[in-house]
Formats: sequence, C-alpha cells, structure tokens
Amino acid sequence: MKIAIITGNSYPNGDAGAVRQHAMAKLLLEMGHDVIVLGYGKPTNGKVEQFDGVKYISFRGKSTNTYVRALNRILFGNRVLWYLNNELSDVSCLLIVDLLPAAFKLLKKYAIKNNIALIHDSVEWYSPEEFSDGENNRAYKNKEYTNNVAIDSTWSVIAISKYLEKHFQTRCKNVVRIPVIMDIRSIAPRLNGKDSDKILFLYAGGPGKKDLLSEMVSGFSGLDDETLKKVELHIVGVDQKQLINQCGVDEGEINRLKSCLFSHGRVSREEAIEWVKKSDYTILLRDETLRYAKAGFPTKVVESLACGTPVVCNLSSDLGDYIKDSVNGFVISGHRPVQISEDISRVISEGKPSVEMRQAARHTAEQYFDYRKYRPQMETILSE
Repeated sequence: MKIAIITGNSYPNGDAGAVRQHAMAKLLLEMGHDVIVLGYGKPTNGKVEQFDGVKYISFRGKSTNTYVRALNRILFGNRVLWYLNNELSDVSCLLIVDLLPAAFKLLKKYAIKNNIALIHDSVEWYSPEEFSDGENNRAYKNKEYTNNVAIDSTWSVIAISKYLEKHFQTRCKNVVRIPVIMDIRSIAPRLNGKDSDKILFLYAGGPGKKDLLSEMVSGFSGLDDETLKKVELHIVGVDQKQLINQCGVDEGEINRLKSCLFSHGRVSREEAIEWVKKSDYTILLRDETLRYAKAGFPTKVVESLACGTPVVCNLSSDLGDYIKDSVNGFVISGHRPVQISEDISRVISEGKPSVEMRQAARHTAEQYFDYRKYRPQMETILSE
C-alpha cells in the first residue's frame, strides 16, 4: 500500500508525537509499504526529504509573525489536500494523527470519494482542568469534536491506551491498541551505576498542565534535612522562573531545596536522553483520576525504561501493566505531597538502583514498547 501519515507534530524528531509517527513509519516500511509523512516540522521548502529512511515533507511556513503562523496552521489541511491531489494521487491509505475540525472534514470527504482507507491514531483526550478557561478552551473543544464526532464508523482507530480503545470500540469496527512505541534498539542503555554519593532523580519534559511538578517539589520539600543530603532533584525542560510562574511551584519550597534542586531549562531531545541515562531514577506524577491521564500514555516513561533508568511514578494511564514496584521502578501511591514524601523516602532508603533493576527496566522497554512488536496489530488495522 501507499500510505500517507498526516500529522501536525514536528516531524521528524521535534516532539514526542513525532517519535511515535517515526516508529509507525518504520514499521510500515518493514512491512513492505510505501510511506511518506506529511508533517509540521522544520520547513522543507516544498521538497521531500528523508530521515532514517523515511520520506517526509513539512508544510510549516518560515514566518515568525504570529498571525501568519496561526494562518499556516489553519491551512495545514488544505495544503495536505492539495499535495494529495497533485503529488500523491495513488495513495491508498491515510493515517491521520490530529487535525483541526475543518481539515478532518476535508480529508474524510477526499478519502471517501477516492476509496482511500482512513486510520486515526488516537493518543490523547484532554480534561477541562488542564486549561484556565476549562471547557471553553479551543483546543479542548477541538479534541471533543475529534473524539466524539469526527471519528466515526468510516475510520479504523489505533488507540494508545485502554481508555481510548474502549471509547472507540463503541464508534468504530476496527480498533487496535498500540502504546507508546519507538525504536528501542536505537537507544543505547546505561546498565551500570555511576560513582556518585547522591541519588539523582530527574524530571525531563515540558509539563504543561499534565505533569504535577508543584506536587513533586512539595513531596521532596517534605523530606527531612538528613534525607535531603542524600539526593539531587534535576528538572530539565523548565527553568526556575517557569517552575514558579507556569507550574505553580512554591518559591519557599524551592528555597528549602536550594542545595539539591537544579532546574536546567529547555534542552534538545538528545541532551534530555543523556540526562535520563545519567540519572538514577526518573520521576513522573499525574492526576490519575482525570481523563487526560487515563487516555494518554507518557512517552517519557518509555524513554526512561529504554535507557535502563527505573521510573518512580504513580499509576496513571496503563502504567500499572508495566511498572512493577521494586522491580523496574517504584510506584507512588497517589499524587498528594504527603504520599510522594513517604514513597520517595522509601526509594531513597533502597539506595541507587541495582544493575538488575536497570536491566529489568530495559527489558520492559524491549518487550512492550519496541515498534517491531506491533506488526500483528498494524496488519489488523490495515486489513479492513
């Protein structure tokens, strides 16, 4: 089949979504299909380029003007449609990640007219609590339209979580579940410990409103002075000012942790991976009771496991199927600061992760999150 993967993500490697789309493209190529990614990464000036053997083109414009950039985003679907009509007239399947409502309508109409298969890769479902304007937020409304209106019986669906799988089974005939996937073999793990007296905890990512950095910092702040002398908490992705102004972290708690809390701001994905490798544990906390945490699946957990770095987390999404306490990580019993303090104390009392724990983390990644494991599911979704 000739398959076009259509994504608003910054392909080929600008964000977590792009990593997933690349893994799917690699899988489809190994299955013998002809694949191209139509994305929104760095401009390619109308030319098809290649990344790791995958053809792609970006429809992002070069302008830095806010109005022009917004217009480019709005016109993304129209540009994709033009390209399909003029350059990919023989495409037989559209694998669409996420689009604005108007673009969904355009491409659905085009696919039906030309007898082209439609597949949606569903990776998230927002909660109103993520936005200051709640249910009035435009992104929230767009996602509601996608999950409750746009994706109907015309589509087959790849769901990233059990929550989304269950939802779309009531709307579509052909639904499979594929969690976060990536090329695990391309990530070299670190399975031996490093010479350091301190236990290094790491949060790496752009938290938005998803990841509970305020509660995480509060949990560490609740540790006694002697325990704090044993640890370092590194935050990669936001600086101290952003921690306070965007993430709601208490400045007094930051001051209490000044000897062991280090915020490094935004770095490249490659640098973030190096941080993961040299840390003893990564940490992730989400409000497991909210829809966004049930529907999504945290890429940063899979990246950590792939690096051989155990994960300390509460059980949002389907993480309970993969993170086993004291085996490949540690489970925090909730997301309240007092619970975090208690469980972090337990982790610290265990000390640095053993080689066996690091190996177990890596094995989990190889067993469950390498894209090659999901060929049967991809064959199923393409069979309709």
